[in-house]
Amino acid sequence: MKISTEQREPREAVLTVELDNADIEPYLDQAYRRAVRRLSIPGFRKGKAPRRIVEQMFGRGYLLNEALDAVIQEFTSKAVEEEGLDIGGVPSVSLDEFDPPQFTATVPLQPLVDLADIDSVRHPKDEVDLPDDRVDETLEQMRMQLAVWEPVEDAVQMDDLINLTITGWVEEDGERREIVHSEETDYIPRPGSTFPVPGLDEGLVGLPVGEQRTFDVDVPDDASNADAAGKTAHFETTVHSVKRRSLPELDDEFAKSVGDDYESLDALREKIHENLLEREKRLVEMKHQEETLAKVTEAASIAISPLIIEHEVEHYVHGREDDIKAGRVGYEEYREYLSWQGMSDEDVHEQARPKVEERLKRAHVIRAVAQRESIEATDEDVSEEIENLLADSGEFADEHRKQLDEADNRESIRRMLVQRRTLEYLSNLALKDAPAATKPRARAATSKSGPKPRQTKTPAARTRAKRQQGGTSDA
Repeated sequence: MKISTEQREPREAVLTVELDNADIEPYLDQAYRRAVRRLSIPGFRKGKAPRRIVEQMFGRGYLLNEALDAVIQEFTSKAVEEEGLDIGGVPSVSLDEFDPPQFTATVPLQPLVDLADIDSVRHPKDEVDLPDDRVDETLEQMRMQLAVWEPVEDAVQMDDLINLTITGWVEEDGERREIVHSEETDYIPRPGSTFPVPGLDEGLVGLPVGEQRTFDVDVPDDASNADAAGKTAHFETTVHSVKRRSLPELDDEFAKSVGDDYESLDALREKIHENLLEREKRLVEMKHQEETLAKVTEAASIAISPLIIEHEVEHYVHGREDDIKAGRVGYEEYREYLSWQGMSDEDVHEQARPKVEERLKRAHVIRAVAQRESIEATDEDVSEEIENLLADSGEFADEHRKQLDEADNRESIRRMLVQRRTLEYLSNLALKDAPAATKPRARAATSKSGPKPRQTKTPAARTRAKRQQGGTSDA
């Protein structure tokens, strides 16, 4: 194998790799052994034809093409190792000559981060603010959760649980187009609801039980339902039953029903206030860490290979699509996904690029700070964090522990701990009146705004690679 290397900015190395027959012979033999088991060759049983016969019938190029992926991957790795490159991502490979193979591998190197003078970074932290009415709001939410639905002989009100049969339609060019049709369906009308059109829930208010009623709704031009926007929607409805929440009294008995051995309403109020205050402190801390990291990243100089950015953009876009299909995505992510509809793949990638670039920069700034300050997480730290994560797992603790204790998951937890410690370090550093910054011990993150169980998620890793025949490929 012959290798020539050229350094290219920003942070890439271009390797030209020339192989000879001796280099690829073992791979051709492996390809022959795989191929002969599935080839039908006259005069031989499957798997018994000699290699020379296979090459006579199908050509040497057939075996080389079978072996090419493995050849490119393994010799790219060998070339990177021999050249001592600090690889930072997936190389991009183009095949220059087929037999014997010669290829060019563009290798993204680890990004180079100049942290500038981070010791001078200062950023104030917000004061913790807990309005007096937050405890009352939380108590009211708990009352709603513990409320009992009771039948009432009354017209529909907002937030009632109603059972109804409803048909809704619009007329277009003399034709009736249904926008909703449900038989004996439970439904809770809520103010400001827009499904299937804005104004439907308001139209249900006041309807009596057991009578068929019709009403119309003028749908706004900007309604999300394109079939009904700007039109008049007609509804034919029968309310079969109405149930209304019966809220428990806020007293000591209510506090005892919540659990956790609350003996009085005052004790419950005190615990809610404590939990809300702790939550606000964490939110203020997280906001300060995020803003400090943004300032440090803005001041830093970061050289990063375009290949790393492109790979992460691709990963981000596909990850969003996978999350949408699996239903594990938040409102903002869902809105972002909706904004991609109707765009070309190129447009989607360009829209995602700024966010991905910023995420990459911040990640590498954290990495650089952790290296500079020797911020680490030991095996004992990882084991302790696993136990913290399992604190509310109950009977599933042993099963989840086995998952979290797998090597890949332990490494993910280790990275999370290092990141947490690094952010705490930067936050301490940025406080104007703080003493010299210390490297804090990572602590378990808990979330409490009231008595409720916590769910544990295990980390997952995903890799992608592709290869285009006769063109460029990722090795």
